[in-house]
Amino acid sequence: MNIKNMPLIGPSMTGLMRLLPLLAATMLLAACADKLIKGVSPVVRMNELSHENKTITLQLSLRNRNGVELNVQQIDLSLSVEDEVMFSYNGPADTNIVANGTETWTVEIAETESSLAQLNALQNGEVKSLPYSFTGKVTSADDGELDFEYEGHLYPVPGRPGKFR
Repeated sequence: MNIKNMPLIGPSMTGLMRLLPLLAATMLLAACADKLIKGVSPVVRMNELSHENKTITLQLSLRNRNGVELNVQQIDLSLSVEDEVMFSYNGPADTNIVANGTETWTVEIAETESSLAQLNALQNGEVKSLPYSFTGKVTSADDGELDFEYEGHLYPVPGRPGKFR
């Protein structure tokens, strides 16, 4: 047999080369299997805040970062502007968020004179934005109390009076 005509990879090496990616994928999946995330606080963000007829409507986005469903039974939250509480809510939420999923949740809160004045000043252009601190906790059936916090700026939504983001 001529050495020039010999294949570099024989039939047994070809089979091994085909098996190698499958073996690597199996090892990677096995390494990740025991790392199911549980008990991590959700990411809670404000989608929109509106006010009308002395009522603030707050629309939130709740993102579950866990690898299992998050059953939110209660939510306690407060939004503060310049270290003054604009509003707070403490009550039932009754929402289930699938593993690694996001749900939108809406709540109505009575508007105070202070919050009305701050939102009107923002709407009328007296201030360009309102820096806010958003803090609270959700109570889960399986994980107990999970804290969250976020800081941002509230701006009026152009062309939509009474709506803010």
